[in-house]
Amino acid sequence: MKKTSSWYYNRNLKPQGPVTLEEMRLLIHRGDVGLHDLISNDEEGAWKPAWEWGVFERTLFPATQGCVPGAGFLEDEKEWVLLVPAVDGKGAVQEGPFSVRELREGLQKKSISHQQYIWKTGLSGWCRIADRPEFAG
Repeated sequence: MKKTSSWYYNRNLKPQGPVTLEEMRLLIHRGDVGLHDLISNDEEGAWKPAWEWGVFERTLFPATQGCVPGAGFLEDEKEWVLLVPAVDGKGAVQEGPFSVRELREGLQKKSISHQQYIWKTGLSGWCRIADRPEFAG
């Protein structure tokens, strides 16, 4: 009987786990583990970006949900919520809604970072701005 593989993920540069494959899928679906976050399993031992593992379909990641290759984006529809640091420095608060155009302007002005998290209706969880195709480039 084959042993079930345990999975590990990075949080603040510290390995977390072990978790089962189903638990890892849930972490990905909620947005707790992103496309480019490093994960490993005890069977293979290598740390690779989550999207490189063949067992996680891309639609599982909030960063790819609702993306149609070759389709345009609604530039001015205010549908995105942004997580920003709380004034007291403890945790984060939600701001928005913002349009793609507004968020791109914030990125250009450096008032927001590609590493901040965003969400809109239809996504299963939060994802980094850098991981969404609307904000690539």
